[in-house]
Amino acid sequence: MQLRTTISLSLLTVLGLLGTRQSFSQADPFWLRSWNEAQQTRPAQMSSESRIASSTEPGVPLVIEGQVVVPDGRTPAKDVVVHAYHRDSDGFDFGKDDRAMTTWRLQGWVKTDDQGRFKFRTIRPAPDHMGRDGSHIHFTLESSEFGRQWAPTVYFADDPLVKDERRQQSAAAGEFGWVREVKTIGGIQHTSVTIKLKNEADF
Repeated sequence: MQLRTTISLSLLTVLGLLGTRQSFSQADPFWLRSWNEAQQTRPAQMSSESRIASSTEPGVPLVIEGQVVVPDGRTPAKDVVVHAYHRDSDGFDFGKDDRAMTTWRLQGWVKTDDQGRFKFRTIRPAPDHMGRDGSHIHFTLESSEFGRQWAPTVYFADDPLVKDERRQQSAAAGEFGWVREVKTIGGIQHTSVTIKLKNEADF
């Protein structure tokens, strides 16, 4: 149990740092193992729309739309592979009580269209089950020109667990901010994000 707790805290630390947009020359070994296992779920053919959680997954339905642009901040980035994952409605990453400690249970893949756009249908993730962090969605990007990159972790503006420092950092990023407003339409929550690619790969 102590080893599992240590690993869990290590992962949470890394993911928290990714949410503040820091880059790493070498990925955390546990995260990298989960990423490599995730590759087994990567579809051979991808469209710009997909699901993370199935339509039967417990939770509040959520749609997140996004656009990826190249480092100039204006030009749409076509054919970028976007991988996303998040916690379930109980606040776990890897299934019941996080006992599996393997790749993420709720994850999905898309490829951006000609305008750099993508859409995921899913549920709204719960905060960490121990209340240490607000609910959020992780993204990684892969493009032929700019390699594999961590993208900012998307948080929800209506979540009281989102720290003021994170909100301020997001606001300073302007249109590329990652603490996003949420609207509810017909019982489905909607949010959106614009992601700017970096000049170089970072994992």
